[in-house]
Amino acid sequence: MIAVSDTTPLRYLIAIGQEHLLNALFTKFVIPRGVLDELTDDRTPKQVRRKVTSLSWIEVQSVSRPATNPFPQKLHKGEHEAILLAEILRPDVLLIDEHFGRSIALNRNLPISGTLGVLERADLQGLIKDFPRLLQKLKQSGFFLAPSLQERLSQRHNLRRTQRS
Repeated sequence: MIAVSDTTPLRYLIAIGQEHLLNALFTKFVIPRGVLDELTDDRTPKQVRRKVTSLSWIEVQSVSRPATNPFPQKLHKGEHEAILLAEILRPDVLLIDEHFGRSIALNRNLPISGTLGVLERADLQGLIKDFPRLLQKLKQSGFFLAPSLQERLSQRHNLRRTQRS
């Protein structure tokens, strides 16, 4: 399974120490150069900057932007390049969290997921020991998670856990 990722999913998974899930879930994990630039920018937490450069399983590809910009100016460089790269590579999934970028990707018929989707998929495959604790850690790292969504995710986790038993 091949994934192309925008900045946010990788950034938050590194922040909570779960970046290894990406390597476990995907046979190929690709980010555009713009995402690497954002992840190594001085404004990115030091822990994330250090870790991202040590992950040998991440493939970085350059993407040429078309002469005419097919996207609204609201997109960040990483989102823009991740969507372009996904259109070129046609991966199984584009990992992207921001609502505006997700809507553009969906309008371009790209299959999407995000940080929470990665965590749920990993939980489904038994790769996570304490799913509720990871959701808490994710919130503590600055990821916005509405209480109602957190409750639904926890209910689905509990259902999965009882089905495995």
